[in-house]
Amino acid sequence: MGWKIVIADDEAPAREELSFLVGNMSEVETVVVATGGMDAIKKVRETKPDLLFLDMDMPDLNGLQVAELVGELDPRVKVVFSTAYDQYAVNAFKLRAFHYILKPYDDEDVEAVFRELRQVSQKESGGGGDTGALLREQERQGQPQPQSACVKLALELEDGIKYVSPKDIVYISKEGKHVQVHTWDQAYEVAYTLQDLEGKLGPYGLFRCHKSYLVQLESIAEMKSWVNGAYNLVMNDAVHSKVPVSRNYVKELRLKLEI
Repeated sequence: MGWKIVIADDEAPAREELSFLVGNMSEVETVVVATGGMDAIKKVRETKPDLLFLDMDMPDLNGLQVAELVGELDPRVKVVFSTAYDQYAVNAFKLRAFHYILKPYDDEDVEAVFRELRQVSQKESGGGGDTGALLREQERQGQPQPQSACVKLALELEDGIKYVSPKDIVYISKEGKHVQVHTWDQAYEVAYTLQDLEGKLGPYGLFRCHKSYLVQLESIAEMKSWVNGAYNLVMNDAVHSKVPVSRNYVKELRLKLEI
């Protein structure tokens, strides 16, 4: 089975244009349109889509309100915000938007969304599933393969958004309600939860070693015994940070690290 798509926009020309572009994607099975925010929520309930294209500016509920409700209704749905104005980008990424495109649309914008969806779907299915089979068949027939997307984590700053490659993240920590992403020489407080980041970054080498920590496996320099079967990791950052490893995670960590 292919992907199910819902497109929500109160303007008919925009709906039709995006429906046409999305319908040209070979993996798309169905495209359902919604004429507003409440209609979008109704269509999500009915169709359980993989992807929701969501206009920011609608008369009943705006895109951010719909995204928040859809996140509670079905967290599996990936939201792509679409708008004529880039001023909404920061708020969109606060809600962990899967993607963000600007009107007027073009083929490259839509292809970029689906290129990322292919990549994420392959990782979520362990490289299998219908998408993996499709790509393998394309390869067997000598068809060109889609280029890998440049995947980065969006970190909201006061003056904009900083994009960080997963391989540049040394570890992630949680103290109280505050979550920080640590790179080689910087720490950034983020709006994500630790669970959000584990889901997003697990395929890129981030491993939960403690209830309050994720570590980049490639950035681990040493593992030193501590107390009661627990360990401390010494990280390859500017200050050789020490990160605790709960004893429940030691065996799995060693299996991932050692030849």
